[in-house]
Order: sequence, then structure tokens, then C-alpha cells
Amino acid sequence: MKNTFEFKLPHFPTDNFEFENNIFSGKATLKQNGVIVEQSKERGKPFLIKRVNDEIVEAFPKMNIPDISTQVLSIDGKRCVMAAQLKWHEYIIGALSFLSFFSVGAIGIIVGSTATIINYNFFRENTSPKHKYLKVFGVNIICLILYLIAVNLKMNQ
Repeated sequence: MKNTFEFKLPHFPTDNFEFENNIFSGKATLKQNGVIVEQSKERGKPFLIKRVNDEIVEAFPKMNIPDISTQVLSIDGKRCVMAAQLKWHEYIIGALSFLSFFSVGAIGIIVGSTATIINYNFFRENTSPKHKYLKVFGVNIICLILYLIAVNLKMNQ
């Protein structure tokens, strides 16, 4: 499962960036105007972004707490957010699937957290609010059904 974010950076106002990361493997790719940016092997694995004058700028991918579904780039000590901040109620609605799985165990937590990240990605899409909420509602219903099946299996052991 991959997260993909299109954004602009204040350090590069004329360039368009696209960040893609795999949630499970952690592999990340950054594109600058459609061209893949080289990633250094040094500690922190910064992306080596080129300016117009061929100067190299290091951009370090960092976790974004509390929203773990997206990351930030740290450039010259400044945090550059790659995705839009969700509204408080979107965080709560998106995390409902995660909360229901605490009583089922480790597999439930994995399913719930994956569904939460999927929900957060749906909220960031450039579609109508109606479509966003319908998709999130669908994911939460699927998680509820899986939760009921898991509880039923656990009770019948």
C-alpha cells in the first residue's frame, strides 16, 4: 500500500514535487518535476534536491506526529509538510476502525491501523466531501464486519 502526495516546497517555488512511500516496506521516492530525486545512503537517507544553479539541498524525510499517515521533509531545519492537515473530526472518523480492534489482539490492531491510514488518505483526495465520507464509511463498515467475525471466532474457541 502506497501513499502519494503532490506538493510544492517554499525552497523551490517553481518546482512540483511528488512523494510516494510504501507503508509496509518504508521505501520512499521523491520526484521533482517528474524526475526521481537521488536519495543519499548517509544517516537519515536525505533526498538530494538540485536547485536551478546545481546546488544540492538535503531534504530529510521525518515522521509527522500525530498523523503517521504522512511524513514531512526537513530542509535546513524547517519542516515542510507534504500533505494537507486533516480537520479534527476527520482524524476521529478515520480512526474509528482502529479503535474497534483493541479487544481482538495483534491482527486486529494491524487491520485497524491499516484501515485508519486508508481513511486518512481518502480524506486527502481531491474529490467531493460526499465521496470522501462514503469511502471512509465503507472502510469502517468493512472493519466492523471483520471485527464481528473476529470476536465471534474468538468466543467460539
